[in-house]
Amino acid sequence: MEKIELRQRIKDRLRDLGIGAIEAAKSVDGLERNYIRDFLEGKKRSFSSAKQPLVAAALQWTVADLIGPPPRRTSPSAPKLAMVPLLDRVTAGRLRSPANQIPIEDVPLLAFADLGRGEFFALTVDGDSMDRYSPEGSIIVVNRAERTLVSGRCYVFSVKGETTFKMWQGGANPHLSPFSTNPLNKPIFFKPRDLEVIGRVKRTILDL
Repeated sequence: MEKIELRQRIKDRLRDLGIGAIEAAKSVDGLERNYIRDFLEGKKRSFSSAKQPLVAAALQWTVADLIGPPPRRTSPSAPKLAMVPLLDRVTAGRLRSPANQIPIEDVPLLAFADLGRGEFFALTVDGDSMDRYSPEGSIIVVNRAERTLVSGRCYVFSVKGETTFKMWQGGANPHLSPFSTNPLNKPIFFKPRDLEVIGRVKRTILDL
């Protein structure tokens, strides 16, 4: 609490009690007679923690009344919320053509914190080929600005115009790998000209 504000509150309190600063201080053992007055006149910058209970008692307050609530602070590193459109469903199983899109202005928006920089959209997962990360019905947040492929990371791909959510495995024989509890899910192999990277999956969430 600002000192000027506290001084004014104490003056108002003394006025309500109908007493002066010296009279209030004298009513409490252990408090110097000029202690409160010196603070009001600016001769004292603050009340020590040991004196706060005595000053509060002199003013017929609690310590909380005296010192007030802690100031609200906005951390410069407070997470920023990003509003992400939930566009469609994406298969985490066999390849599937994307569903028809409703107008972008009509789609629901989801709020996410700490996504960082990027161009994000969200998709609902359909299928179980990525259920170790994203069970069916969960939502994934995709950064379409991040398309550089790194082995072991997850992306949304388009293969011959059909979309899928898979883990990228590079190397001599690159493929789209499932990450699943279902052994029936198999890797997807492709011709390089048939593959398009839509974006990297940044986050996955599931409501219980």
